[in-house]
Amino acid sequence: MTDEDSSQTQVPAEEQSTPPEADATPKESQVESSELKAVPSTQDSDAPSQTAHIPVNESLPSAQQAHSERDLLVKARATIQDRKHKKLEKILEALDGKGPTTLKLRRAGKITNDEVEKLLHVSDATATRYLSQLEKEGKIKQIGKTGKAVTYAKP
Repeated sequence: MTDEDSSQTQVPAEEQSTPPEADATPKESQVESSELKAVPSTQDSDAPSQTAHIPVNESLPSAQQAHSERDLLVKARATIQDRKHKKLEKILEALDGKGPTTLKLRRAGKITNDEVEKLLHVSDATATRYLSQLEKEGKIKQIGKTGKAVTYAKP
């Protein structure tokens, strides 16, 4: 063989082979795209839950765990009801003119929804619910039909 033959066989071999960068680029992009698909699924499973989690002793049997969780829920509900009861009592004290209320009512013995909002630092809807509950229990009576004319007094 001559030098020309050997150079000719080498040139076509170089032309047919692709440069190392060209081979690496598609493989890297394939790996990256598969990694991108895998990342959200692992993030979703590792993401913290939006719901509150109450820690429970995992060494307890499941029946005891359920019982302790129920006890926690019962205690939480009782605490909420106790706070609500105290707020309702505060409304009644304001109507009587007793207690350490800082709110001075416009009219003695009467209270409005706005005054309850300021007294208890609650929303309009919550004040309405409190007043409605007291009315259903017969502890107060609504005077007026709608709007600013509505006041509540003891019967």
